[in-house]
Amino acid sequence: MTRAAIQQRQRLFREGLVLLLAEVPEVEVVATAVTGDELHDRCVDCRPDVAVLEIDAEEWDPCRLAQRIQRRLPGIRFVGTCRSLDDSASVDRARRAGLRQLVARVDGFAALLTALQDDAAGPAPDVRTLPLDAGHRDALTPREVGVLELIGAGWTSREISDRLSITHKTVENHKQRIFGKLGVQNQAHAVAVAMRRGLIRPDGVIDLTEGA
Repeated sequence: MTRAAIQQRQRLFREGLVLLLAEVPEVEVVATAVTGDELHDRCVDCRPDVAVLEIDAEEWDPCRLAQRIQRRLPGIRFVGTCRSLDDSASVDRARRAGLRQLVARVDGFAALLTALQDDAAGPAPDVRTLPLDAGHRDALTPREVGVLELIGAGWTSREISDRLSITHKTVENHKQRIFGKLGVQNQAHAVAVAMRRGLIRPDGVIDLTEGA
């Protein structure tokens, strides 16, 4: 079952979504929120699998909101909603926030349900899977994957440097290249995105001697 948190400023739309999703056995709404701050707090309290948020709300920065939530819940997935999939500003905001899926509100409940139930979004025409192909595993070198695994395990840059027998500056260079390839700005977001895409495993064991 998919546990979902729903953020929506309009009460009628928010309550309607809850009623519709109550009829779907595979989805459980565990929290609702009006604002971005409320969504953050509800997610921390209820630990949903996926959070639905308005990507075109001007009251908050969706990128910072997603990062705040992912710092507490690294494995959470996000689905964005917007007025139209042709809105380039909304697509750009969703991409910067690290979202993989974006649904237009005018496309109705079926599109949102598809995004909630399918991480890959499939071929559904009303769900936009954002083009973040640069984050696929073959875009990361073996050494970058190794560094990312250690970051995910909680190692500091100095500890990674000692473990891999490389300089601290080299570790930082690896991190910056990883951030660029994944389209993120910090370590927590990098680990969350990499785990969500299957690039690393929470308890993964890899060959750290491969690659440079």
